Amino acid sequence: MIRAGLPNITPKDHHNYVAFFLTLSCNLKCPYCINLHDHTIRANQVKHQTLDVGDWIRAANRLVLRADLPLTLQGGEPTLFSGFYRFVNDVKPEIKMDLMTNLMFDVDRFIKEVPVWRFTREAPYAAIRVSYHPDQNDINDLISKILKLQQAGFRVGLYGIEHPASEIRAHILEVQKRCQTMGLDFRLKEFLGEYDGAMYGTFKYDESVAAQTLKQCECRTTEIIVDPAGYVYKCHADLYNTRNPMAHILDAEFNEDSIDEFRDCSNYGTCNPCDVKVKTNRFQVFGHTSVEIRNIR
Repeated sequence: MIRAGLPNITPKDHHNYVAFFLTLSCNLKCPYCINLHDHTIRANQVKHQTLDVGDWIRAANRLVLRADLPLTLQGGEPTLFSGFYRFVNDVKPEIKMDLMTNLMFDVDRFIKEVPVWRFTREAPYAAIRVSYHPDQNDINDLISKILKLQQAGFRVGLYGIEHPASEIRAHILEVQKRCQTMGLDFRLKEFLGEYDGAMYGTFKYDESVAAQTLKQCECRTTEIIVDPAGYVYKCHADLYNTRNPMAHILDAEFNEDSIDEFRDCSNYGTCNPCDVKVKTNRFQVFGHTSVEIRNIR
């Protein structure tokens, strides 16, 4: 099925993000998970097939990435992918990686099996980014694991959501202060989506999220995002709903020029908040949006 000698994929300067969703499985059940903002998505996630680790390695080895553009591993929880450790060891050494994780894994095994250089590069944020979810993972456990990883040479950042519920927000701010006094990098992310009848998030496009009426538009992305089966999508909403893939990551015809095409979309109004939020780019400069949308009608 998979052909050797696939041509390289070399993202352009304006391409901001490359992510492999190794799995959409997760060992947490956060009710506000951004992956599940559309209630149909959880059922669709079950349908995802998964590339085997050899195919993921071939896919990664197609990439020619700049020093400022890593390959980000995410999901779900990427360390749940059965071939995770082989993947991070066998991909060509030129590929630097970032990891988005809830840190609910054996850090002793991680330290033993993962080379520090794989997740080491110059950047304004840590290559290993840990999400803290109150009532789902324990902050004391996270802090202990982060300190152990840092002692082993890994750079780790901790992130919490600015949840609109006052008691959760107060707890997050208290935890942030505690971590900062310990010298740990703890940053806040904007809460995205609906809560208690109100919509939260700074979105570039009006009525793009949770709208009552669907519209047509044309859309293009700045990202290469690949689902567990290896399909490439123009947005997270399509990826989570397994709809309208642009290509497969192992298609010989897929290249960096494919990312710059505007594509028709009939689902404007159900955009995933991650795609249309105004946020920082990979250089931590605010004002970036993952997708460009035009001709909304």
